[in-house]
Amino acid sequence: MARCVRLLASALACSLSMFSLSCLRPQRVPTQMERAAEAALPREFPNATDGSVLLLVPGGEFVMGHPGQAKRVTLKPFYMDRLEVTNAQYAKFLAAVAKEGDAAWRHPDQPATKKTHVPSTWANPDIGEAKANHPVVGVDWFDAYAYAKWADKRLPTEAEWEKAARGTDGRVYPWGAAPPEERFTFRASFFGTYLSADGFRYTAPVGKFPSDASPCGCLDMAGNAAEWCADWFGPPPVEPRLTDPVGPPNGTERVTKGGAWNLNAESLHSYNRRPMAPSGRAANVGFRCAKNAPLEVMPPPGK
Repeated sequence: MARCVRLLASALACSLSMFSLSCLRPQRVPTQMERAAEAALPREFPNATDGSVLLLVPGGEFVMGHPGQAKRVTLKPFYMDRLEVTNAQYAKFLAAVAKEGDAAWRHPDQPATKKTHVPSTWANPDIGEAKANHPVVGVDWFDAYAYAKWADKRLPTEAEWEKAARGTDGRVYPWGAAPPEERFTFRASFFGTYLSADGFRYTAPVGKFPSDASPCGCLDMAGNAAEWCADWFGPPPVEPRLTDPVGPPNGTERVTKGGAWNLNAESLHSYNRRPMAPSGRAANVGFRCAKNAPLEVMPPPGK
């Protein structure tokens, strides 16, 4: 009887061990055809509509979320704007809206009372239209959505934004674990630079801090302007592993990521997330866009 109990305990321990190992395995290994298709994708390409450059974010698994709530998330390859959308780029969108209206680009849920896509900060000489190469701020979620559609792009999901920012090695900041300021050398535009230590009291020109580059090469994903994401804001999912998550099906607030010029160093953590009403506009919130990898290059999942 004792021997049977020992054998049963051993078998149970083995089963638990195998279960634990299976939890650590990727959900699905890409096929050879999928790997070849991704390898054929260009590392970057220009977007003719707004003059942006998008960078390839490779598919696969990464660690997402706060260290105490981390998930293993698997994404398809996609493209992300290298830089935040600037005032100069946004001015082209406003010109298109003035000429054609926004019917072709506005979100179906955009309130009927919303009559303009002009940012609330547009006339501000420090952060508005006059600062052509600075990130556009003072835009709500509907503005960002319409711009992205006009530019033949889309807003990134929270998972896509976070993978583009921190890569696959669980980085705290896009550049790694080092603090954003060391001996008055700054890696990002945040509250520590508010007194013009970087030469800019408010927003900085996009790409001003090349040492803040993320693993895929995106800049300003920590600081300068926080950024709208596509997802509704909600509690982190309970599942330990997710594939191409898109957030809750509904909600009252959308996700913003990335810290900002007037927020502290802790706000720059790539896993941080903050809620904001879709109609809200703030002087420290802008956006960047994403784009699917070409469907004619990527095979259907599992093929």
